[in-house]
Amino acid sequence: MSVSIAFVSRPLPLEAVAVSGIGEVARRLAQRLLQLSNTDLSALRGVVGSEVLIVLGPATSLPWVDGVAYLGHDPAAPRLLLPTMLRPTVATDIFERAVLRRAPGPGPLAVLWAAVPRIVSVAEALPIDHDRLLAWA
Repeated sequence: MSVSIAFVSRPLPLEAVAVSGIGEVARRLAQRLLQLSNTDLSALRGVVGSEVLIVLGPATSLPWVDGVAYLGHDPAAPRLLLPTMLRPTVATDIFERAVLRRAPGPGPLAVLWAAVPRIVSVAEALPIDHDRLLAWA
């Protein structure tokens, strides 16, 4: 049996603990990160994929570029990073169990709700430095 799940507006946004970009937005996010000092970058960790960039850190240190999605922890799904402004149409704890059953890797997992939804493990997030970021970008 399968259930169709959508995301709807969250009445109260979650506190941001990560920011993500896909495709061109990820490249613009990388360019924004390259403008930061080594001191500012030291507060951040990141995970990259072929078209995805996820940056973790304190809300006040997370950069912004047009099109990014901020992610946070919902107490009902502590092993997921969910969009701060959206929630699944099913109970969040049930959604978490379903995601973890089909997870691509160890948690915590970032749920990127876009035209093509993605689930990305952030378990191996590394400190961000200019050289590594340039190599990816």
